[in-house]
Amino acid sequence: MQKIKRGELRMGLDMYLFSLPKIEGMEYDEIQSANARLRQLEEAQNETYEKVKPHIKHFEEFGMSWDSLMEEIAYWRKANQIHHWFVENIRNGEDDPCFTEIVTKNHLQDLYNLCLKVFTNRNNPQDSLPTRPGSYFGRYGYDDFYYWQIEDTKSLLENLLDNFNFETHYLLYQCSW
Repeated sequence: MQKIKRGELRMGLDMYLFSLPKIEGMEYDEIQSANARLRQLEEAQNETYEKVKPHIKHFEEFGMSWDSLMEEIAYWRKANQIHHWFVENIRNGEDDPCFTEIVTKNHLQDLYNLCLKVFTNRNNPQDSLPTRPGSYFGRYGYDDFYYWQIEDTKSLLENLLDNFNFETHYLLYQCSW
């Protein structure tokens, strides 16, 4: 998939999967909050910082550097049929220009099964993974690009289902448009 440079302004639907460690003694919201305040926590050198410190990763890309508890593990650009599935299945149909939601292994398995179904029912792919219209969401047709995105997603999901550790990490879907 096409990778955008951090800080690069682009119009359209960008979608990610991130890994976030599960940290003993901390709830999901606390971990997310700590991630947003890593610099302040480092300066304070408090108990929370000591809990998250072993999980902090340093990233450098395109002349920028940052620390985070989250690690990007997947990226899509304008794959509106995949976004549509996430909106319908983890957000109960409520789409927002920017949101982050926890994804379970069952979610991944369901999406993977639908990707397979698209290829067995090429006459009606909209029955399995329909496109989702929106400002700058990309193509809405069921053309070669649609099938390429489904194939790419299927391969990505196979890898995650085989290798992602849901016991030690949260999997997060994040979008912006």
